[in-house]
Amino acid sequence: MSTHKEYALIAILATAAIVGVVPAFASNNPYLACPDCNDTSNIQQIPSVAISVTTDKPVYDHNSKIVITGHVANPYPGQDVAIKITSPSGNVATTAQVSLDNNGDFTTTVSTGGNLWFENGSYTVYVQQGSEQGRVNSALFQLAGEAPVIPEFGPIAALVLAIAIVSIIAVSAKTGLRLMPKY
Repeated sequence: MSTHKEYALIAILATAAIVGVVPAFASNNPYLACPDCNDTSNIQQIPSVAISVTTDKPVYDHNSKIVITGHVANPYPGQDVAIKITSPSGNVATTAQVSLDNNGDFTTTVSTGGNLWFENGSYTVYVQQGSEQGRVNSALFQLAGEAPVIPEFGPIAALVLAIAIVSIIAVSAKTGLRLMPKY
């Protein structure tokens, strides 16, 4: 047997031994650090929802102000709450970063006016503090009514057109190019 095959066999046997032994020491109580520990009096239980979020109304139109409020249980000191609102198609409509007050509460106001709020349907408010999974939550609200008209040609298209016209005039004047022939 070659050396590589022997090392592979040893690695497979060692992995099987570890996988087979480790579950034998697991505890059914998720708060215990070891199977022989019976004193759970000083274990702090974290609430199942560490962060909450709500909106002041369930339905808005395309020219409204949304008041977003929430609470963070056991907040991380000095860390703000990140807020992201996504449209029904999954596009990001807005983002914000909000500071907490002394009680762990936060509030912010978001406007539904603008080009990113053109879809009707269910929008999602995501909130997060820190990077842990338990510190993420979301809320839904509806956006209904007549959506604002998005112009097909905006200021950028007008700027491009103006630059093109000026460039044509400048090139024509410099090269003597004429649209009408001289007689």
